[in-house]
Amino acid sequence: MFVASGIIRGTYPFGSLSRSTNDLGTQYVPFFTHLWDVLHGQAQGDLLFNWQSAFGVGFWADLGVDLGSPLSLLAGVFPRDRVDLAVFVITTLKLSLAAAAMTAALLRMRPGPRWVAAMLGISYGVCGWALDDGSYVPMWLDGLIALPMFFLVAEWSLRRTNRVLSVLVVGVFWLSNFYTAYMATFAGGIYLLARLLSSDLSWSLRLRSLVRHGVSFALGMALVAPILLPIILTNRAATPSPSGIFHPSAVDVFLSRLLPLTEGVGKTASLYVGTLALLLALTMPFNKFVPWRSKIVWVITIVGVALTFRWAPTQEFWHAFDTPNGSQYREAFVLCGLLVAVAWISVAHRLPGPLALLGGGALLALIAVLADGSPLLKEHWLTALSVSGAVTLVAFGTIWLLRRKPGPRRLPVAAAFAVLLAVVTLEATWSAVVTDEYRAKLLTSSADPWNEKQTARYDALRKAGDWPKYRTEPGTAVTPNDPMLLGGQGAGLYSSLLPSSVSQMLTGLGFGWSGYGRATHTLDNPVTDAIFSVGARMRLIDGDPHITKAAVPPLVTVRRRLDPAVPSDTDAPNAYGAQERLLGSTVYEVPEYKGTRFATGDVKLVAACAPTSTAYLFMPRVGGRARLAGGDWHELSSTRRPGINTSSAMIELGTVPKSGVVLVEVNFGEDPQGIPPRNAIGCFNSAALAKAVRRLRTTGATDVQVGGHSLRATLPAGSKGWAVIGAPKIDGWSCKAGGKEQTPSNFGGLMAVPLVNGATQVACTFTPPGLHRGLAIAAAAVVLTLGIAGIGAVRRRRRSS
Repeated sequence: MFVASGIIRGTYPFGSLSRSTNDLGTQYVPFFTHLWDVLHGQAQGDLLFNWQSAFGVGFWADLGVDLGSPLSLLAGVFPRDRVDLAVFVITTLKLSLAAAAMTAALLRMRPGPRWVAAMLGISYGVCGWALDDGSYVPMWLDGLIALPMFFLVAEWSLRRTNRVLSVLVVGVFWLSNFYTAYMATFAGGIYLLARLLSSDLSWSLRLRSLVRHGVSFALGMALVAPILLPIILTNRAATPSPSGIFHPSAVDVFLSRLLPLTEGVGKTASLYVGTLALLLALTMPFNKFVPWRSKIVWVITIVGVALTFRWAPTQEFWHAFDTPNGSQYREAFVLCGLLVAVAWISVAHRLPGPLALLGGGALLALIAVLADGSPLLKEHWLTALSVSGAVTLVAFGTIWLLRRKPGPRRLPVAAAFAVLLAVVTLEATWSAVVTDEYRAKLLTSSADPWNEKQTARYDALRKAGDWPKYRTEPGTAVTPNDPMLLGGQGAGLYSSLLPSSVSQMLTGLGFGWSGYGRATHTLDNPVTDAIFSVGARMRLIDGDPHITKAAVPPLVTVRRRLDPAVPSDTDAPNAYGAQERLLGSTVYEVPEYKGTRFATGDVKLVAACAPTSTAYLFMPRVGGRARLAGGDWHELSSTRRPGINTSSAMIELGTVPKSGVVLVEVNFGEDPQGIPPRNAIGCFNSAALAKAVRRLRTTGATDVQVGGHSLRATLPAGSKGWAVIGAPKIDGWSCKAGGKEQTPSNFGGLMAVPLVNGATQVACTFTPPGLHRGLAIAAAAVVLTLGIAGIGAVRRRRRSS
């Protein structure tokens, strides 16, 4: 169904339309590409560290968040230029596994007609959340598989079986994606409570089942502590995005998402499980073969979970107390799974009879009437609902009648299965097409699949590169993650785990960002290129790659002393002073200026600088454009919520005229801003930079060797002072110089190591914070799990003897 919708729409890989909506192209495909490079030994870095992005950051936590699923390894089987296809195949496989897991969970829950279980599993695998949210965020689909697997763990807890397997299942899915596993864990607990309350077990046995379940999850989560704990610690140090404001949708809008052919682009809960599954779930209260206790418990469960989607505190709980900005109902798949479970309860006891089918049909009609005013209902929704509902009622009604009469039943049941499968397939595929069409109108594709242009850029970067002698900056013209996608070692990184210290350092140096500061962008500036040893830079001219090279200092330089921070009492960071501090030389003239604001929102700035110097402008957190009088316009940040979602980088305006007068025109468009703060204008002296670079090359490291998560530099004899490493100072680095182990100091955001005892070598190693503690916790969990397994084996042996 998922593939068929892509064929109909003509999306990749079946047509020219891109699937890379939002983060799929800008974040997940580049991360899979980097994983491919690591698996094939072509990355600058390894599973612990990423030398390519943001000038060097940890990768272990990103691996756990985005690529933790064992299925991610399949990306390595495909060619590098077909990683987009690998992501599509993995996505399709995850949807299929979710359907299979739900089918198995239902049959384990209670014996019943296997063909209905398969149908309900299919309905779950292509539920609205899976098609609307999960298919474009592949890591979330691990939660779609985890939910029915956690239902199985609950069943094993009830039956006191598969204790070790329960722990392993929990561990695998908390490893795959802890975010959706968190949601699935609580949904699995709700499922277990409902099963216990609707059972005839004694209260002592119920309590023991709860304890077994809790132990399984505690040990399973402990097993993956080596990656889970680093994720938690890295997340604490990450650049936060502002919490979203939750506004529950209107009742008609909420109910409409249960129906086919609706779409809300992340603003409402995607609750669609297909008309067949929904109708069967609605028959449960009317099915006389279902015990009253089960009816009461499951109705309360479904209504209670649905109400948690309507109340801000419980909605925050589902999202680990962090209300997201986009896709505010990321937990919607748990209600989809519970609805399918209720549908199975109704069918598994015994196929619903005419009264139950009519009761379910009446409730479905009531939902349709209440949802009729929803703006999310697309054309022909009522037709799809009516046809699917009618066919479902007739098919199950016919089977019920035939089973009351003697004679063969296999052929009628097979016919009913075929008809219902066709209805489910057509309805779900149609809904998927409508969902994708509507999404494409509101959310543009962020990147095209790999093509000849990407290959040309990739080849050009590989040819120009000479890491670690110097960095090769790919820019961020395609995505913020171009260093991972195309190669090289640059400033770009889009990750929810981008260290806040790195974002702040780059912002203070004049770099721009988007995504609330979680996506750093390149800065085409010779001073920062010298600071970060960017010796080659790719620029796109009419889409074609052009490489320019420059002499830059080595990755490790030696400073006699570390200059103190440049004092600033302005309203904006003194980026020019911050650059000079890290360079160790004065290369800018930062003039005072006079500003004039006009009624149109335009601003003119007038200053004086040395003739023939290069004028720069740094106005972060604003949108618009700027130019030197009579020159070309240069875009500032995107006008999409500037200062909140985006921040502009330092821009080069041009050469200062012979008069020495710098006249800068700033146009804010429809978003008027105040007068820019002092230190907005800087005039760059290229001769001074060349002199500074020569000095740093003379005194800097004579040899630099970089491993996957380590660095070793050889320094000239007699080096004194500090070794400054052109990489961000983040938690996890430890260094050794002159026989002394030490944590590197923070020099304006870079790592600095004091040279003691005549040190001529500096060696640094990165270990993800929390990794060692996580390994200890995991080791204890292994011992406890094996102990529990051993005790269980001894007890079984005693019983058998």
